[in-house]
Amino acid sequence: MRIPVERLIDGVVQTLIESVLPDLATPFARGQLYAAADVLRNLRDRVEARADLATAESDSAAAALEEAIAVLDGVDPTRVPVEKTRVPREAAADVADRVRAALASAPAAPPAVRQDALRAALVETLAASALLPDDLARAVRAPIARHLGAQAMRDVAVLKPSMLGEISRG
Repeated sequence: MRIPVERLIDGVVQTLIESVLPDLATPFARGQLYAAADVLRNLRDRVEARADLATAESDSAAAALEEAIAVLDGVDPTRVPVEKTRVPREAAADVADRVRAALASAPAAPPAVRQDALRAALVETLAASALLPDDLARAVRAPIARHLGAQAMRDVAVLKPSMLGEISRG
């Protein structure tokens, strides 16, 4: 789950003022805390999400959606049991159209807006895949699963080393 930067900063400021400030005994330490809170409050509305990270996620999501469309377009009715031939082909075409529309509706820019639109398209694709037979649904979900795995790694890659050791020592 992603928390907006603004909310994170608001939470840090609130914690500093409500939880840390009451335990500070010296006026100097209190002044330093107020200065830090003031800087954070002013920084809050000036921070933007990194466009390069949004672009990397968007490119990966678009590629996953295109691969899912290719899977749906490649449904071969001759490989489906006779009694199920019409349902999977029609369902695949319907789902492919929905995914195409969601992908096409994603704007090219700004990066954060494109990222949000493609996330919504991924959700739409996953929901629509529930209408498909299990084997086809798995094939449609596979590129999305690969995208989500790669996205988790991209999210972790930008994290800074933990300071828990320093925090625990006080």
